[in-house]
Amino acid sequence: MLIAALIFSTILFSLAFIVTPGNARYLLSGYNMMSEADRAKFDINSYLKFFSRFHVFLGISLITGVVVLNIFNANWATVFLIMYPLLGYVYMLAVGNRFYTGTSGQRVGTYVGMTILFVVTIGVGFMLFSEMRNSEIFLTDRALEIRGASGMIIPRNEVTYFTITDSIPSISSKANGFSGGNFSKGSFKTDDGRVVKLYINKKSHPYLFIKTVRDEIYFSSDEISALALLNQLKDWKSR
Repeated sequence: MLIAALIFSTILFSLAFIVTPGNARYLLSGYNMMSEADRAKFDINSYLKFFSRFHVFLGISLITGVVVLNIFNANWATVFLIMYPLLGYVYMLAVGNRFYTGTSGQRVGTYVGMTILFVVTIGVGFMLFSEMRNSEIFLTDRALEIRGASGMIIPRNEVTYFTITDSIPSISSKANGFSGGNFSKGSFKTDDGRVVKLYINKKSHPYLFIKTVRDEIYFSSDEISALALLNQLKDWKSR
């Protein structure tokens, strides 16, 4: 995550110096779609000074915030990495309207963009809240259910083996899943080319390993130990 934050912060910081009055009509989103008459009503020089200061501050504060928060809680750091820039751009759009003296229609378009971005930010926040919670295992007469984001239902007769392990395979990439803060959920590719299912809280180990007809699953939660789950599985499977 720290590497991702550094890359993202560098990109944001660089934007402060890439866009200039000379190339804004080609590179600056929104401005490049304006007519010449609308551009004449936009104080591009003053706006770019604000644009530059905004991105310098955003880039520096983003990496600083992620590093500091990561010391205390990796989940907070991940939420900050994603949510902070989104909210920052809502602010940038709001302030940017001050530099335009043209028609009210153009201003309304900016407010619509701000609203959409704010709604997206709220949606992303809810998604992060859902993903950064422990998954849960429920055992029914017919199936093993893993509830939560990217959950799955496994018929009882397809569970072939389970044990406790101190480690998970080395992961090369996400196949279809989420990984942020202390949590990884969904399908992940290993270094040797296999695809495994992870439903883990990285702060909680050892892990429960479940092998089924189709999948290899690793599970952990700080709400229940792997040993307790193993004992529940033994009782469930022996019924």
